[in-house]
Amino acid sequence: MNNKPNKMEAYADINYLTPEKCEFYETDGGLLGMKMDGEDLGRVALLRMFPLRNPAKFISVRRENRERSDSRKEYGVIEDLSAFSGAQRELIDKELSRRYFVPEITKVTNVKEEYGHTYWNVETNAGERSFTVFDLNSNLLNLGGGRVMMVDVDGNRYVFPDVSKIGEKALRLIEIWI
Repeated sequence: MNNKPNKMEAYADINYLTPEKCEFYETDGGLLGMKMDGEDLGRVALLRMFPLRNPAKFISVRRENRERSDSRKEYGVIEDLSAFSGAQRELIDKELSRRYFVPEITKVTNVKEEYGHTYWNVETNAGERSFTVFDLNSNLLNLGGGRVMMVDVDGNRYVFPDVSKIGEKALRLIEIWI
């Protein structure tokens, strides 16, 4: 019998982070830091592995140091956010909200299309916004249930919580893409 792990098992070696293994804290600059097994690792970045389909599960915790060559080092994965509670959960949620800020569009006040660009003036749950989307075909994502996400030319994301309520003119512009 061969007890040697296959290549796939070697690649799937994941360090699952639990409240017993790690502790999150707020840095002096108001960002997220982490201690793991008693060692202070400094500032960390949280990245959702499945941000649209499963935002509360499989959160990658990585080094946040852009000057270092190994800045993408992954410390581990939070399998399920519900394992963390209290102050730890609040710190995690605050960081994820900062990184994944996606305003919901409540009203389209004006929209026009010129030369492959669509210019939007909207009201969102975070106030009035104006933005430009290039190539609606590539920058619209149907999330299902009437929800549609748009990505503007700067990489910002906006969500229509119910695309049927955005107004006839705006709906005509995007309906062939959703």
